Amino acid sequence: MNKEKLSWGLILLFVGSVLLLDNLNVINFYWRSVFSMWPVILIIIGVNLLVPKQGIGNAISIVVTVAALTFLAYRGTFHPRHDWWAFNNQDWRIERESPANKNKTRREKSSGTFTHEYDSAITTARLHIRGGAVEYEIDGSTDKLFSAEATSTIGAHQLETSTTGSNADLIFRMQDSRKGSWNLNGDENWAKISLNRNPVWDIDLEMGAGSAEFDLTEYKVANLKFKGGAASIEAKLGMPLRETTIATESGVSSIEIEIPKAAACRIVTKSGLSSRDFPDFIKQSDGSYITEGYEQAENKFQINLQGGLSSFTVKRYD
Repeated sequence: MNKEKLSWGLILLFVGSVLLLDNLNVINFYWRSVFSMWPVILIIIGVNLLVPKQGIGNAISIVVTVAALTFLAYRGTFHPRHDWWAFNNQDWRIERESPANKNKTRREKSSGTFTHEYDSAITTARLHIRGGAVEYEIDGSTDKLFSAEATSTIGAHQLETSTTGSNADLIFRMQDSRKGSWNLNGDENWAKISLNRNPVWDIDLEMGAGSAEFDLTEYKVANLKFKGGAASIEAKLGMPLRETTIATESGVSSIEIEIPKAAACRIVTKSGLSSRDFPDFIKQSDGSYITEGYEQAENKFQINLQGGLSSFTVKRYD
């Protein structure tokens, strides 16, 4: 048997089994904990390229693939907010900070505060967030138009702004310094953002690997767009405008969206092996999902989900 096909077969079997067991609530699996371990897939691919195509090469490929997937399965059982090495984490920190280690090279951390003043003439605002391996959080309000605090061992953030008439355009991006370690350590790589409540917002997040937790319940959101490779994204919104659009394009991601139970909503999905969890939605003959009374509602959500191998969840809260 072709070892490349065998390895990818095992990977797909692993992902499919985890998605099924998670959807059936047999296990609690945290994809966000696994995303930071994405280089393991590169190791599997590298082994397949190096070992012979026949004989012992197949055996090595199977052993490495099974071992890697076992490690990922173990890693995914730990909540992303808790260290999976917690049983020895305290000793590790003491060792890292001991005098003997003070002279060792440490990663440089870049931190900063970013603001843009609010002008009452601004009625619409577009926020573009660009980064990777960072935990982005939007929460709370500010008397500024935009306010953020960020710290990273990967690269410095910067804020670019422009205003045209009543519209403001903001780009909050991370410049890759090519230094440090690409990881999802929330203690070192994070950005916390607050927005002004008054304008109508278009929010666009693009990231390779990372996570986002957006509490947008206090804002007027017209458009929300996510584009990511291996990301964990959670977004909670308030009532929609005349039409509020949410769109995602993902590779291997976990995406969870929360909307009010009183809001009308339609979901359209285009995905390969992605899992879908849309409780309280009614499936239509065209494959879409809607809430009861969607056609008659004046204000509504339109959610478009597109992904290759992702987990999509849309929940309704009281």
